[in-house]
Amino acid sequence: MERSTHLARHMKSKTLFLMFLPILCSLMSPVSSGQAQAQDQTFGHDLPAQPLTLEGAIAYGLAYNQTLQSAGKEIEAAKQNVKQAQAGFLPKLDTGYSFSSWRFDPIAKFENVRFQTNENPLNLWQAQITQPLFTGFALTGHYRNAQLGRDLAKYQHDEVRLNLVRNIQHAFLRTLLAEKILQVQRDTIKQLEVQRRNAEAYHKQGLTPRNDVLKADVALADARQKERAAAKQVTVLRAQVNQLLDLELDTQLVLSEWDKAPDPPPPLADWQLLYDRAEKQRPEYLAIQAAILQTEEGKRVAQSRWYPQAAIVGSYYRQGSDFLANRNDFTNEENAAIGVKVDWNWFEGGKTRAAVNEHQYRRQALEERKRDLLRQMHLQVKDACEQLQVSRTNLETARVAIQQARENERMTISQYREQVVVFSEVLDAQVYLTQAQVNYYEALFGTQLAQADLDRAVGGAQWDGP
Repeated sequence: MERSTHLARHMKSKTLFLMFLPILCSLMSPVSSGQAQAQDQTFGHDLPAQPLTLEGAIAYGLAYNQTLQSAGKEIEAAKQNVKQAQAGFLPKLDTGYSFSSWRFDPIAKFENVRFQTNENPLNLWQAQITQPLFTGFALTGHYRNAQLGRDLAKYQHDEVRLNLVRNIQHAFLRTLLAEKILQVQRDTIKQLEVQRRNAEAYHKQGLTPRNDVLKADVALADARQKERAAAKQVTVLRAQVNQLLDLELDTQLVLSEWDKAPDPPPPLADWQLLYDRAEKQRPEYLAIQAAILQTEEGKRVAQSRWYPQAAIVGSYYRQGSDFLANRNDFTNEENAAIGVKVDWNWFEGGKTRAAVNEHQYRRQALEERKRDLLRQMHLQVKDACEQLQVSRTNLETARVAIQQARENERMTISQYREQVVVFSEVLDAQVYLTQAQVNYYEALFGTQLAQADLDRAVGGAQWDGP
């Protein structure tokens, strides 16, 4: 009786568990899917702290951007190439083993006398150590070339880093600008909807013609088209920010406002200081200088074929009939030797001369690129300074224009209510206000974008304003 009661209770508890199991699974699944989604959005690393500031975006991008990570790996590869070049100065040890079995025993003949000269089969163990003495400066050239290659990889990494910082700044600031413009377009739609209702009310009262309502409809349609275009631009720019930060393109980030005022542009007399700083700091310019030096080292390596190559060579061998070469009834089981080896090539069909000329022409080509790059750098610095000056001037003008446009809108609406002006002037006033707001935000963020371009043009360092 007790056993049947216990069995009934067990079956009842099992039934209740099976009933609640789907509910528990449904409660747990959103958490798991949310965690998986968060991991998918960040490719395995945590999301940045939000609201995300510009400095935070730059720091996050420098930590996780794949292009920058790839450039860092190139530096490590170049360091390994330096180690390879260093190894060329050290002695080289080669070992080997061979087994030979001849059809006939190896013999020698002397005055019709035939005698065996070595074991058959034969096991031969060899070891040779070679220490270079003189290579015509080839080893030195290879080593310096590898060092320059390492420096070149560092300069390329710095260039990728500067471009990444500038690109994040541009994407971040342009996203904020696009959101401001989107908000302006939405505010414009609200104002036009109010004006349409007013126009329709006046028309019903017989105070205005029907075409005022039609004009409002046309203006609303145009504003909604611009609003959709602005929304699309925000989506694209946000995806660009996510791509630079190595996030999923649809990750929703809360961007913090950027209100840091850029430094005033330098006077014309100080531009030469910016030119000089760019020449000292721009990684592209330093990289092309390193590439020029590489051509000199390549030329030295090519010229090394005109000199003799000398090395100390030491060798040791064992040979015998058994695997370990411990037994040999015909000659020495082991022997060792040391000597000097000299190689000197006298003719190879002009190959060395052609290699030397190749590096000379490469240097000349790099010198031309260096001069052109220098002019480009100066132009970029000048363009960024000019753009910064224009944006700051436009910003002051836009502040005044917004106040004037708002006052003009207020006066025009008041005059329309009194039937002093026609409805088209109300729509024009709204267009002027919208354009003034857009111009203001473009000038505001334009100064910050120009500052970012100037920082990139001089090599990333903040220059000192007056």
